[in-house]
Amino acid sequence: MQCIVLHDFLPGLVGSELAATIRDGERRFYRPRGAPVLPVEFADAAFRYGDSQIRERYRLNPGMTPTGLFPGLVGFSRVPDAHVADWTQLFDLPGRSRAPQRSRRIDGRLVPSLVHLPEQITGDVEAEEHRSLAIRDLQRGVATGLPSGEAVAVAMGEDPLDAAEVGVRELGWTWETPLWFYVLKEAEVRCRGERLGAVGGRIVAEVLTAVIDLDETSYRACDPSWTPSLPADGSFGLGDLLAFAAAS
Repeated sequence: MQCIVLHDFLPGLVGSELAATIRDGERRFYRPRGAPVLPVEFADAAFRYGDSQIRERYRLNPGMTPTGLFPGLVGFSRVPDAHVADWTQLFDLPGRSRAPQRSRRIDGRLVPSLVHLPEQITGDVEAEEHRSLAIRDLQRGVATGLPSGEAVAVAMGEDPLDAAEVGVRELGWTWETPLWFYVLKEAEVRCRGERLGAVGGRIVAEVLTAVIDLDETSYRACDPSWTPSLPADGSFGLGDLLAFAAAS
């Protein structure tokens, strides 16, 4: 799985060039001493990019009618037989020609189900807006003292988004951009929502690569020259893992 993260997941998420550069040793900002601790810029902002990729409805297997997240797919109980996942519906598996359901592009929008989370998820709330995942993510950023996206971009030596790119000035927002929202908008306007941008991508790639590199039991520490034996070309990805697990 560590190999999949470094050679399949990260190249798709941040771009092959940045993933390879960091994998080859260029960690410019995240260089923990001792055991790595996840920085708040990662945990409370950049790695929450997936919030915007969640679809409103999912089909988990060929016999299932596309079903909304809530209440249809709410968790906390045994998975009904009708909802058992057929991974060909969600991932590209080798030998399968039919395209799976794609996640949404990374952008500054969430589907309605995530803006109106059910009580099973949020519990009792003082104000109705606290059911919104966006509000909860923004509040978490304030609580942890996250810097703005523009401040992080400047610190990284990147060209920050301008007001037109962020796109909230017309709504009355005149301050710098919360880092979580900045990462989403950076991906949207500079990478067409297909992957993370320079700020979000470097935060995610540096942290995940470092966590693997600093694990004394990881393959990178024990045998850096190791490569997967399946498939024959060594390009073992998540789809290959799921196909292998299904055949085992």
